[in-house]
Amino acid sequence: MKKIVIPILAIIVICLNVTAQEKSNKELKGDKFAFRYSYEKAIDSYTHTKILSVEGQRKLAEAYYALKQNIQSEEAYAKLITMSGGNMPEDYYNYAMALRSNGKYTESGAWMEKFKQLKPEDLRAKDYAANSATLPNLLKSDGKYKVFHQNSNTNAYDFGTAYYKDKIVFSSSRSSKMFPKKYNMTGKPFLNLYVSEVKDGQMKSPESFDKNINGNMHDGPACFSNDGNFMAFTRNNYHDKSDDRIVELQIWFSNYIKGKWSNPEPFVLNKPEYSVGHPCLTADGKTMYFTSNMPGGYGGTDIYRITKDEKGEWGKSENLGNKINTEGDEMFPFFEEKSKQLYFSSNGRFGLGGLDIFVSRMNVNEFDNPKNAGTPLNTQYDDYAAIVNQTMSKGYFSSNREGGSGNDDIYSFDISKVKEAVPADVLFSVNAPRNIPVERRIRETFPLRNYIFFTPASTTISNRYVLLKKEQVKEFKEDQLEVFSPKENSGRSKRQLTVYYNVINILGDRMGKNTSSSVKLAGASMEGIDDGLAMAESVKKYLVEIFGIDAKRIITEGRIKPRIPSEQPGGKLELDLLREGDRRVTILSTSPALLMEFQSGPDAPLKPVEIKGVEEAPVESYVSFQVKDSNATLSSWRLKIVDKNEKVRYFGPYVLEDVSIPGKVLLGTESEGDYKVTMIGLTQKGDSILKDTTVHMVLWTPSKAEELTRFSIIYEFNNSKSIDIYDKYLTEIVCPKIPQGGTVIIHGYTDIIGLEGYNQKLSMARANDVKRIIDKALAKKARKDVKFEVRGFGEDTSLSPFENTYPEERFYNRTVIIDILPAK
Repeated sequence: MKKIVIPILAIIVICLNVTAQEKSNKELKGDKFAFRYSYEKAIDSYTHTKILSVEGQRKLAEAYYALKQNIQSEEAYAKLITMSGGNMPEDYYNYAMALRSNGKYTESGAWMEKFKQLKPEDLRAKDYAANSATLPNLLKSDGKYKVFHQNSNTNAYDFGTAYYKDKIVFSSSRSSKMFPKKYNMTGKPFLNLYVSEVKDGQMKSPESFDKNINGNMHDGPACFSNDGNFMAFTRNNYHDKSDDRIVELQIWFSNYIKGKWSNPEPFVLNKPEYSVGHPCLTADGKTMYFTSNMPGGYGGTDIYRITKDEKGEWGKSENLGNKINTEGDEMFPFFEEKSKQLYFSSNGRFGLGGLDIFVSRMNVNEFDNPKNAGTPLNTQYDDYAAIVNQTMSKGYFSSNREGGSGNDDIYSFDISKVKEAVPADVLFSVNAPRNIPVERRIRETFPLRNYIFFTPASTTISNRYVLLKKEQVKEFKEDQLEVFSPKENSGRSKRQLTVYYNVINILGDRMGKNTSSSVKLAGASMEGIDDGLAMAESVKKYLVEIFGIDAKRIITEGRIKPRIPSEQPGGKLELDLLREGDRRVTILSTSPALLMEFQSGPDAPLKPVEIKGVEEAPVESYVSFQVKDSNATLSSWRLKIVDKNEKVRYFGPYVLEDVSIPGKVLLGTESEGDYKVTMIGLTQKGDSILKDTTVHMVLWTPSKAEELTRFSIIYEFNNSKSIDIYDKYLTEIVCPKIPQGGTVIIHGYTDIIGLEGYNQKLSMARANDVKRIIDKALAKKARKDVKFEVRGFGEDTSLSPFENTYPEERFYNRTVIIDILPAK
């Protein structure tokens, strides 16, 4: 649909970008075609260019997307973001939209998260944060709408319906001429207005609307006053061109006088510098909603409203604000006056793909937060231009979804009265302790994962790992690893990844100090045994050449799968992530000097590393949010937190009744602050429940330094039973560190692979297993003085210790962290 009705801002911006990168003649030719919307010719030029510039690759992706060749667009964006200079926030957003248009919602969400991190204040990012949890509801029809394809559709572009007395007027690129004038962008004839009677729910025998209205270029869509005597319609700017040489869209008016339509008159806001279009008149014709990319908007195209004064002159236009508009494109407004509901389409709000239809109700003079109409009105394709009758029982919309007549088609829909459930309700409370310590000394024991991960198609040790020069070996000490910081550290716990990325150096140092120790390096690769062996030989070569380890003490082997492979729950994305984790070299040893206390055998974990430091996020600085009975009432809930400067942040979605957020995350650099907190609950029916409260937080620095002890236990994928091998370690090493009257905080986490609800339960099961063993050990000592706090955070990315970008980060997220605090 956008290839007809949006030859405006989004495309113009791309055309006007200037790149300093040298371009070939073929690429420059493609640029000229793209500038004229001749996208098929532009694609032909770009794809026959040996080396495209970043700008050319971006234009190729946009051209595919404009022609709704979504698979090719996705591939082009995937290549773009790997190019130097092809990773701007907007590239991430557009890639996410291309993925969404192909129904790849999980992958799209991952790139939206990256976009949100780079542009957290972008309205599209905020809308995604607030509504992404509604995806399952949007994909499931609640029975409210029933959709029917109209038999009058052709293989041309048919869209943009309007009520005209007891008939329907619509736009179409159909033509009865043998050699009609064609539009560069689509290769189809220009749009004209057609009128059709309606019989038995179907539009019948469409005819050209009026020769005085239909011209030589695009005419339509249109709208009418209730009496059918006044019309507004979209038309190309025939004559004037702006400085960018782009022909803009304009709105024109006509009156039905003495049995014929008058010569069209221009809208006062028609300008050669920008577009106005998609008009919607109220019943009396005195107020009009319309779309424009005029300066001063939020970005892309916005929806505006304008009203005539007592003299019948149009007044000042009013942008409908960020409740409706985003940095994306909002368009095709339709206001149903009796119900006071605004229907519009947007690609800047969270939806199923392309343009989605949204509905917002007007209260007094402001609109509520829009609600996505969901399935079956919306699909992964473009769905737009919805209109409804005055009884709110029937309507029409347009779509380029599969199963149509060829291009954009017109669909009708019936609206059923869905039985309203009894309004759901929950109790919401916040507990923010006043005394939140800012800093504490910490003695932390880090588990050392005995895996070295390799990137696809490479047998060279990744530069994520710290690789020393021979002269640095004498200075290397594993308890002072901060000196050897990693080259690439995207995790949230710098200390843990600093330890891990030195795993080969730690192994070399330990083997150098314990000359009787030996190891086997088992390389696993789905590419074959030889590939796995080459990976293992890379690690061996480093240990021999840099640390001087005798080659005879290191055995290498190649395998297809590692000794402990990850399970495969199904689903392409998850399978790919798991396979990434299985491409690795495993360090195997039976030498006690290298292994964790009380462990033996070739699969025993390596000895942990202990480091003293300053805690980054104090463990008791959590503010607790409770939604009582949420499990029975809500499918999920999230938090909206607003500070004194009106800065808005979203957290969630959550499925547990209790959620804790570090106070430092909320306060940042402030010592104290007041916050407005809104709980946004989503019911099983997709309705929202809002609960507001305020909270005051104060940071407090303790007068004397306290020491916290932290231990971590790591797991294989989907495993909560490996805790048994840590039984003696927890009993003999961890428990004696718990002081009289101390507090033990046990937090479980998982990676992002698998279902969110399952991961939540798995993390809690792991945390409870740790508590069970510690409880048992304390009972044997007749101790009842210890307090426990046990939580399972699952895959919650706002609280998990690490990102989920690399295999090692996902492995370390499969953890239980044990914090031991002294008595207060």
